[in-house]
Amino acid sequence: MDRRIHTPEGVRDIFGIECDKKRYLERKIEKLFHSYGYQSIETPGFEFFDVFSREVGTIPSASLYKFFDREGNTLVLRPDFTPSVARAVSMYFKEEDMPLRLCYNGSVFINNSSLQGRLKESTQMGVEYLNDDSPEADAEILALVVTIMKNSGLADFQVSLGHVDYFRALTEEAKLTETQVEELRHLMAIQNRFGVQEYIQHLQLRRDLEEAFCRMPEQFGGIEMLQAAQEKAGNRRCREAIERLIRIYDLLKLYGCERYITFDLGMTSQLQYYTGIIFQAYTYGSGDALIKGGRYNRLIERFGKKADAVGFATEVDQLLIALDRQHVALPVEDIKTMVLYPVSLEPLAIRFSAAQRKKGIEAACVRFQADKVLDDYRRYGSRNQFGGIIYFRSAEEVYAINLKTGETRRIEVKGYM
Repeated sequence: MDRRIHTPEGVRDIFGIECDKKRYLERKIEKLFHSYGYQSIETPGFEFFDVFSREVGTIPSASLYKFFDREGNTLVLRPDFTPSVARAVSMYFKEEDMPLRLCYNGSVFINNSSLQGRLKESTQMGVEYLNDDSPEADAEILALVVTIMKNSGLADFQVSLGHVDYFRALTEEAKLTETQVEELRHLMAIQNRFGVQEYIQHLQLRRDLEEAFCRMPEQFGGIEMLQAAQEKAGNRRCREAIERLIRIYDLLKLYGCERYITFDLGMTSQLQYYTGIIFQAYTYGSGDALIKGGRYNRLIERFGKKADAVGFATEVDQLLIALDRQHVALPVEDIKTMVLYPVSLEPLAIRFSAAQRKKGIEAACVRFQADKVLDDYRRYGSRNQFGGIIYFRSAEEVYAINLKTGETRRIEVKGYM
């Protein structure tokens, strides 16, 4: 393999119409963030290792891209925006105690196993809502998630909502070890109901705790399921978690978003810094969640500032794949114009192109080569996202050619002579 022209495994080039679609979607999502009052922030592509250490509760160390600077410091390519934003907030907004809304767009890097078939570099767009621990803040974040899914063109999707305290409260009451919690969390994550039951039986817990754990994989559904779970919850923190979810659901009715919400009390997350709600947005045609997020009230404190926070990240590449598989067309068209001219008419072609650009038209000057014919330029235009050609056959004969329909008509350019 010639490594000079191939990309490493897990990364890819994006160009042409696919790149235009991605840029269009990013602009649309960013505009939506700003419409909710979020201000943009950029953080470095790499940080000190401590920003993403095990104590912070982010991606496992084995999945990080690590390297050293000249001074011997261990650096990490950013695998997750939230700790980076938390660090920046602790530095630049340390004294701010009023609600703070930040949004971002950029690449994250995770050294996934090649067997997973996932990209190792992907684009994320997300928001962080800080200095507010209210259900109202949670509801706003979830409403924004629903709006992103709808505005991108998806009609059939669901946002699955859970609360980490439901699972955490039961594991703490059962006094499970860290290893036992991780094993149980893994079984919950892959929705292995029978695996959960078998594992719990071996732990020899109290009957009520055993029943509570075994119910968790089945506690998935609408508000009725949540209300039923509330009646059976014997643990105080479990009841409080459910009460929080019910309050959020009532608020989402004000946004008109409640029909997109389902509840999953067995939901867990690989990210250990979450302290409250967690959620994932899904649609058909994509096995992975398109948007993931949750509440993390103690993460920023690790960087020196006490601040409650909630946020999410949109997986832009996965969202594009889902839109393509559902045949959702983004309004990205081949609108560039090729101004094709012989070298003798170069001054005229340049003046004409400059005038078109002032009108907001994308115009590229292309000299007609002696060894080419017009059909060569038609095919070249179709390959490279040109919508049409302005062909200067002579100063008196100028034609507009529509590359989609093939229509050709004569136009006047005397004003540019």
